[in-house]
Amino acid sequence: MAQLSWLKRLYWKHLSKPVSERPLFLHVLDKPLTSVLEIGIGSGQRIARLLDLNASVWDPKPIRYTAIDPFESINDSSRPAGPILSLKAAHRLLSERGVKAHLVPGEPANAVARVAHSVLPSDLILINGYWESSDVHGQAIAQWLPRLCHVQSTIYVAKQPGDSFVKIPVPSNAMPILQTKAA
Repeated sequence: MAQLSWLKRLYWKHLSKPVSERPLFLHVLDKPLTSVLEIGIGSGQRIARLLDLNASVWDPKPIRYTAIDPFESINDSSRPAGPILSLKAAHRLLSERGVKAHLVPGEPANAVARVAHSVLPSDLILINGYWESSDVHGQAIAQWLPRLCHVQSTIYVAKQPGDSFVKIPVPSNAMPILQTKAA
């Protein structure tokens, strides 16, 4: 394990910005990133910070990363404030950090079902917006969430883009942990 100085740990735990993402930084300080599912990638800076922090704290290991986002196909009426990351720029951002990403363009209500059938359950799930129970996207995510996570997953949700991330409990009907076969 790579050692992070006490001063850098202090910074990440108490002084890191943006404050809304601090729970995610604390999670990475405690557990290495192995598989991540992110719904709503935004500008891409959040995952870039998490990957950089992960690389400075833990020994480098391959990370399975999946993102669901409308990317540049988002219409003007539902466009969040701030820059929109294009699909090509997202691939570039992640490949620069050595991550082979599975990026799924499209609205979460449709894309989450495709991901649930094609991707293994993830250890860390980030839902940035799209978490309102009255919203069609929130209903679709809640429906497929037990298949997207396993019993030891960690799920963080921000109700609106830019809000603070809050840890929520794993659904009781989440997938069991996959056991690897002994050689």
